[in-house]
Amino acid sequence: MNRTWTRWLKLSIGLATTAGFVWLLARGLNLDALGRAFAGLSVSAVVLALSFMAAGHAGRIVRWWLLLRALEPSLPLGDCVRPFLTGIAVNNVMPFRAGDALRVLGFRRQLRSPAMRVLGTLVIERALDLIVLSGIFFLSLLGLPADAFPRSFVVATAWLGGAGVAAILGAMLFLPLFERFRDRLPGRRFFAGRRWTEAVSKHGKHLAEAIGLVRSVPRMLMLIGLSVVVWLCEGMTFVTVAVALKADVAPLGPWLSLAAGTLATAIPSSPGYIGTFDYFAAQGLAAYGASPEVAAALALTVHALWIPLTVVGLLSYWLPHAVDQRKEETDSPSHVHGS
Repeated sequence: MNRTWTRWLKLSIGLATTAGFVWLLARGLNLDALGRAFAGLSVSAVVLALSFMAAGHAGRIVRWWLLLRALEPSLPLGDCVRPFLTGIAVNNVMPFRAGDALRVLGFRRQLRSPAMRVLGTLVIERALDLIVLSGIFFLSLLGLPADAFPRSFVVATAWLGGAGVAAILGAMLFLPLFERFRDRLPGRRFFAGRRWTEAVSKHGKHLAEAIGLVRSVPRMLMLIGLSVVVWLCEGMTFVTVAVALKADVAPLGPWLSLAAGTLATAIPSSPGYIGTFDYFAAQGLAAYGASPEVAAALALTVHALWIPLTVVGLLSYWLPHAVDQRKEETDSPSHVHGS
């Protein structure tokens, strides 16, 4: 009961947050001007923007594969595509980061990795993204006055970026201490003889293996470089849409929109980050002088581009299950007898 109430409370808070940010985005918008902004979009611009977004996702898949392959060299790149796309898609339609949980628990056999190892790679992914996105955010603020963007958001971004750096440095510096503590765990009086001590030690070992990947400086530099390429592709999605909308802003405007909108997805909201992403992505472009309607059109267009990739991810999860279920029904004794 407590867990159910907690889930409903979190969902209610998320929906209330979404409603609040949707209202902030929509208030004062001129619908005619918003329609004229959308009219400037062309099919070719949308296809190009979607291509950049897809390239960013491809880069993330390669980055995740490199992390997993470091501990499981026989893992092919193709085996990471379906789990990654499915996880992203489920995150976009389900609350509580359900897609991340699915990536950790639902594809262990396909990824040839235990759950805690997969979890460790997700932690590294998040830390790398926070570092790169925070860097883009603060670089894109250089063309603005000090008070042009909400100070609370700037402070929160500084903390998020610092958390990403701290996570990486902590893994590099303090992981040996964690490993020594884990090895001594079974010998401690409280844990001695308990059935779950072995499980704790085993799962702790798998997590430490994954987190320990960042202790290799060449690998870390490669991962950071790949993360930069990933977010450059994502940024070009915003640039393409801004050009198509004829947003008369400085070149840094779309990049501030990218960073602000994406970092805002950390705010608890409804599935798909509706409201939080859109409001702050629009604020990023508006800070460089775009009209509210053009800024909102940019945010809503980029957000809509998530839909095709979400559909692909859901289909990649559902179709193999449907095929397997159909095969089981075909091979079942009752079906054979009926035929």
